[in-house]
Amino acid sequence: MATHPPLSRALPVLAPLEQIQDDCRQARAEFRSRRLLDPLKDYNSVYPEAIEAATLVIDALDRLLVIPAGPGADAELLSGIVGHKLQFQALRALAAPPISEDDLDTLLDASVNKTAVRKQPLLADDIGRLLLAALDPHRFPWVLDGRAPTDFERHTAITSTAVLISMNTVYTRRRSDERDQLEGRLEQLLINKGYSRAPAPRGGIADVGMLPPRGVFMRQCKLGKHNADLVVMLWDGRLLAIECKASNSTVNGEKRLNKEVVADAGDWYAQFGRSNLVAAALRGVFKPGKVREAQEQGVYLFWWHRIDALAAFLDRAR
Repeated sequence: MATHPPLSRALPVLAPLEQIQDDCRQARAEFRSRRLLDPLKDYNSVYPEAIEAATLVIDALDRLLVIPAGPGADAELLSGIVGHKLQFQALRALAAPPISEDDLDTLLDASVNKTAVRKQPLLADDIGRLLLAALDPHRFPWVLDGRAPTDFERHTAITSTAVLISMNTVYTRRRSDERDQLEGRLEQLLINKGYSRAPAPRGGIADVGMLPPRGVFMRQCKLGKHNADLVVMLWDGRLLAIECKASNSTVNGEKRLNKEVVADAGDWYAQFGRSNLVAAALRGVFKPGKVREAQEQGVYLFWWHRIDALAAFLDRAR
């Protein structure tokens, strides 16, 4: 069992196993409700723009791909596509499987951005050659045959590419939105309780002398060796570091909570002292036994569906 600060100072409530089990059930139910409705709505909202992006890219394949003995890539056109989020996705989705932005940079040993492509025709040609080599032969058979597409082939390629980039956009947005929503809800709660937000210092907080004053919080701040989603200086002078974790499975929940947060908490307690606090704000699917393990290792727990528990603690820690 982890050693907690002296009881003379306000502490978040340590939940018994029965409460943790109930919280996990409620969080899972809330997750199911969200996932049944939100993804389709998001997908339908992205799809029309994805069709436009896929159409532009696919209709310009002869100016983007570099075929042996053929002309180079149109650097001006390519730079505009790279600078447009969905069009850049459509471009990278020409490959089978689609190439991520990070992988594209690594494969080309260059930073692929709008300015670089426009100013470096050789980079544009390298992109065109790479995409040709990785081109999906099932969606774009006419390219390898050296002919124009039939109407059916063109329609199928545009539709399937739009589906790919719509799904990827929704999946990426869903992950970031859940985290941002959780952080945003906590930020608004802190503001409602009289706290003010300050920018995180460049380079982060290296020692206790760099901690913000009482009643101030920071988002996305490096704290010691790790990044914290929220760094809060309570009104009673203690540090409260909060990690926001949204999970879609018990396996993912264990990784986010028991491996990431617990490890960070151990280092923060060692560096900043056991009088301070580390908490996890949770939303989604978590295994009760693993949640209890995290609590026993010094991580206090706050849930999306019961955020009033954090509000109550902030009131007591003044």
